[in-house]
Amino acid sequence: MSKQSIILAKVAALKKSFESIEYGYGQRCIGSSIEPLLPRYETLINKLETEFDGLFDDLPNLPLPKKLGNNGNDSLYQRDGITPLINNLDYVLEVYSNMRIGEKSENIKKTNRIFISHGRSEEWRKLQAYLEKDLEHNTLELAQEANLGRTILQKLSEEAQKCSVAVIVMTGDDITEDGEIRARENVMHEIGFFQGFYGLNNVVLLHESGVNIPSNIHGLVYIPFAKDTIDATFGALHRELKVLMN
Repeated sequence: MSKQSIILAKVAALKKSFESIEYGYGQRCIGSSIEPLLPRYETLINKLETEFDGLFDDLPNLPLPKKLGNNGNDSLYQRDGITPLINNLDYVLEVYSNMRIGEKSENIKKTNRIFISHGRSEEWRKLQAYLEKDLEHNTLELAQEANLGRTILQKLSEEAQKCSVAVIVMTGDDITEDGEIRARENVMHEIGFFQGFYGLNNVVLLHESGVNIPSNIHGLVYIPFAKDTIDATFGALHRELKVLMN
């Protein structure tokens, strides 16, 4: 793994640590949850400046948050002093990911493969078996590909370039407080991602009945199925893929 890849992996891990901090009354957290992370943040920012040849020169030079006072034997910090640090780390990951897309777009050969996106449900495995064994299409499922030190966003962006069509399995994995059934957040993100990446006509949505469909994704190819019966979509899916894969 290259030095840059190690730094980016540490940036992603630090961002996750910041985001896991718990806040109490007045959006405050205790010092023991934030103070060990601050020197790691400073070290990584310095390494970004020296190892990436000016790529992050526009990164805001933010002051570290200061403690507000004490709560017993521990100090207190305000959330709004921590959020800008998280935004900085998020910006680093976004910029680097977009740069890598540009670097690799000419080197990664786009094959006639199908990207499978899904949530918690195991129904996607039936889909993969059907596409590969019955239709003899090559598929790509993100978790089955090696991480190679990449962030999730980098991995998604780079692996997506190896495919030309996305089939997204939208199952009811989450239930809101008011009882609305929704797909996982990663599925909703990937629907929008693939709409932009492949174009609307090259994204096929397999939709489990009863799962909420946001208005901003209407217009996608839409094939419904009852819970745990994804194989009922295979005939319609085959007809779509005959057009999309030729």
